[in-house]
Amino acid sequence: MTIIPKITTVSEYEKKRADFYLPEDPDTLKKLEALHKVSPVISFIWKVDERWPVEWVSENVTQLGYTPEELMSGKIDYADIVHPEDYIKINSEVKKLVQKGNISYFTLVYRIVARSGEVKYVTERSLLKRDNEGNIARYQGIIIDNTEKEKAENTLKDLERKYRLIFERAPLGILCFDENNKIINCNAVCAKIISEPKNKILGINLLKYMEEGPLKAAIDLVFLGESGQYEGEYTSPKGKRSVIKAEFSPIISEDGSLIGGLGLIQDLTEFQRTEEKIHLNEARLEALLELHQRGNSSVSEIAEFAIEKAVRLTHSERGYLGLLKEDDNILEIYEWPVQKTDHEGKPRTDPVSSAGMWGEAIREREPIVNNRPLGPEQIKGINPDLEGKINRYINIPVMDGDQVVAVATVVNKSEEYDSSDVRQITLLFDGMWKLIQRKLADEEILETRRILKVLESVINDSPAVVFMWGPEKDWPVKFVSKNIEHFGYSVADFLSGKMIYGDIIHPADLKKVREEVARCYKEGYSDFSQEYRILTKSGEVRWVDERTLIHHDQHGDIDFLQGIIVDITERKQANNFVQIESDFDGVPSSGDNLQDMFEKTLDFVLQIKAVDCGAIYLVDGSQGYFELMAYRGLSEKFADNISHFDPNTIQAKLFTTGYPVYKHFSEISAMIKEDLDYEGLQAMGFIPVHYNDKLVAAIMLGSHRELEIPANSRNVIDTIAGQLGVIVTRFREGKLVKKNHNGLQDLFDTMDDLIFIMDMGGLVIHTNHALQKYLQYSKKDLDKMDFLELFPPGKEKEVLESIDIEGLISGNSSRCYVPLMKKDHKFISADTKFFVGKWDGREALIGISRLSFEEPV
Repeated sequence: MTIIPKITTVSEYEKKRADFYLPEDPDTLKKLEALHKVSPVISFIWKVDERWPVEWVSENVTQLGYTPEELMSGKIDYADIVHPEDYIKINSEVKKLVQKGNISYFTLVYRIVARSGEVKYVTERSLLKRDNEGNIARYQGIIIDNTEKEKAENTLKDLERKYRLIFERAPLGILCFDENNKIINCNAVCAKIISEPKNKILGINLLKYMEEGPLKAAIDLVFLGESGQYEGEYTSPKGKRSVIKAEFSPIISEDGSLIGGLGLIQDLTEFQRTEEKIHLNEARLEALLELHQRGNSSVSEIAEFAIEKAVRLTHSERGYLGLLKEDDNILEIYEWPVQKTDHEGKPRTDPVSSAGMWGEAIREREPIVNNRPLGPEQIKGINPDLEGKINRYINIPVMDGDQVVAVATVVNKSEEYDSSDVRQITLLFDGMWKLIQRKLADEEILETRRILKVLESVINDSPAVVFMWGPEKDWPVKFVSKNIEHFGYSVADFLSGKMIYGDIIHPADLKKVREEVARCYKEGYSDFSQEYRILTKSGEVRWVDERTLIHHDQHGDIDFLQGIIVDITERKQANNFVQIESDFDGVPSSGDNLQDMFEKTLDFVLQIKAVDCGAIYLVDGSQGYFELMAYRGLSEKFADNISHFDPNTIQAKLFTTGYPVYKHFSEISAMIKEDLDYEGLQAMGFIPVHYNDKLVAAIMLGSHRELEIPANSRNVIDTIAGQLGVIVTRFREGKLVKKNHNGLQDLFDTMDDLIFIMDMGGLVIHTNHALQKYLQYSKKDLDKMDFLELFPPGKEKEVLESIDIEGLISGNSSRCYVPLMKKDHKFISADTKFFVGKWDGREALIGISRLSFEEPV
């Protein structure tokens, strides 16, 4: 807030009128009071005090929301309604006026605050009333509300300030001149274009300042009342050259007379330079495009083309390119324009040590720009005929990573080389080198493709399916070999993202596989192997052996996994058959009926540690009903509730998924209507029994103590279910005979793996057809043979060390990678797995060998 004091000498007449008096005539008094009430002028008499107590005030003070009584009683001082920011300044100003002594009248402008809180601007005009001794006795005056006037003035000042900011900060140069051609104002941009300080520009006669020409002619038009334009070069008084675009317009008054002119000036210099750079970049991009279209050209043709384009882009006279050869000691030199030589079109070569100015670029590994004439030593390695003829040059090292692979040079531009020239030819020759690299790599690529084709053929004919997985959840597939078709899937099924690897893992094994992979991640394994089941596209369950390497990036994070899976279903079935052979052998006999057979089967199944109850159902082939045939470990009430299932019930659907379903009992209970919680079950399994893909029976198993039936128990259950399917079908067809080892022999003889069974002393007691075929032994040769004779001489210790007998007896297995030996003493690479099972009711050592199908040694 600005306080505006105004000191006035008052005439005698004005003093008399300003003296406060109250008329004696009551009518006159009433008229004055009525006039005061509607007047914007409020009268005051103030006591002499810093707080200006009010001695008297007119009634229209109520316009401010205050009553005369509040002010005259001293309850509110006048200082209380003055704006706090203005009070100190007013007080100080009044003191100064009083101290002068000869002042009897003053005017102040300041703010007051109405009772409502509204801030108002007022003009105070007051007389200083003195006593007989000349001391100030009171202040007598009026305040006039001029709020609207102050706001209008402030708005005008704001507008003036904004327009000045626009004028000063406009991106264009602005020039104002009067009717006498004198420059009266300009902004900083204009001063920069003219290249003179503003204080030197103001007052200049514009027409005398300008030389004759198009620019002056454009300004002359203004004084004819017309607009003028100019675009072109401008040279400042200091000799600075620039390109400008200017528009000059007359300023006409309301009466139609010319009062001056306005010029808007734009500096186009940078714009023009940018435009030139764009054209240059376009030319370089066209050159690069042409360069890449020359993929079938020879290296020399590519080099000469690149030099020619570099010369034209930089407006140079000549260009050269030196390719580093033979361990970076020789330069193979190309030039443009091409000179006739005696080398039958072959490029000239020079040792790097004599390369003159090229050696500098190779040593410094950065562009060299020289705009001075060269001496004889610097010409060395370029062209002896150019001695004394090179005025300036650019020398660019072409880099491949941190290695210099070539040096490019252009010479004799008509003006100095600059950073733009460096950029253009650097990018051009980088593109050239990439093309040459591609050219030189073509033969290697073709050879690599040929090798890859051979490898692809080998992989596709192999039983091992190759995978590359991402480490994310359930392993998205980045690569899979074409032989994934063995399982019914195509490569596109995985690479398109339609499926991830976890989708084909058997639902019952997926959690176990996830946990095993997570453990290997956590413990920092570099590789691992595991066995689990997958589902083929047709829904068939197959066992696979996965062997995987974990690959880490440079930061130590896992970026992918690569490995193979091999179908081991037949081997797995053979292992399970051999292990449970003697236990399951006594279940069905020719004298049993189907009811007895089911009960004996359940007795056998309940020997599995995690299972303590179960039931077996027969499936009606025509209607799809499930009828309970036998149960163990369940209450009679529970057995009655589950004795029959229609084909559309939840229980029936759990059997018809195509694979075993294992769940917590709480999940099953939530799906069915009956309340079966009274049985106290924790885990349940629903195992379909198939024969030739037809559902013939079903097994329901449960546990009252375990939360789930573990994976190793599920393997045995699956094997039993497979056996049971055969038995049920034969019972129905009346073809059941006592099971013996002939059935297993038939199974073993269909397998490609080599199977040999030994007594615990190591003597061979049984082999399959594959072993006899590949090792070229007869069955008689192998009978009672020491199994170590199947391995090369001298390897007996290594074989025995790989067999941990105590571990095998405890249920573990071991692997041996020593090759097998044929009867003619040639070796066959094999991976042999040993475990302990039962054969003819006795413990036996069982070996299963998978051949690697390498050529025999």
